[in-house]
Amino acid sequence: SMMPAKFLSASGSGSLEGAINAIKYSTKMGAKIMSNSWGGGGYSDTLRDAIKEAGDAGALFVAAAGNDGVDNDSDPHYPSSYDLPNVLSVAATDNRDAMASFSNYGKKTVHVSAPGKNILSTVKGSGYAIYSGTSMATPHVSGIAALIWSAHPTWTFTDVKDRLIQTSTPIAALKKKTVSQG
Repeated sequence: SMMPAKFLSASGSGSLEGAINAIKYSTKMGAKIMSNSWGGGGYSDTLRDAIKEAGDAGALFVAAAGNDGVDNDSDPHYPSSYDLPNVLSVAATDNRDAMASFSNYGKKTVHVSAPGKNILSTVKGSGYAIYSGTSMATPHVSGIAALIWSAHPTWTFTDVKDRLIQTSTPIAALKKKTVSQG
């Protein structure tokens, strides 16, 4: 089952307090996978603590790597760059399996990639639109994580994260761009 935990407005703005409350609520409700298509702002001990608490409760925190085309190893993007075992950072690829030009990357800090350019998505009012961003790639990975976990319900978030990294299809263009290289 899915549970929304909204803290962003229709224009995409939100507060640190709102993000923390959404994570804490999701943790309290027993969420096993948190799909986070948001990011920005600097490092926050309070946000890191909320994500760590989610991990302590067994939750995988899947996070968009960011859309600035920079190396997160040297220029961290939060929340995807928190060095926590339950964080799984996601880059975006295009329809040719190349790193999307806007996507952040990081050989040590960005774990996997998924389609994130020109993605057809539902929009309010029963319509569709095409969007690009690591926010479009993140739900792909969250969905795969859910499928893996449904097939292996006794696994931990570490098992699911490791399986995603280890079984990603190697892509030459990602060789020095992500942990999984795929």
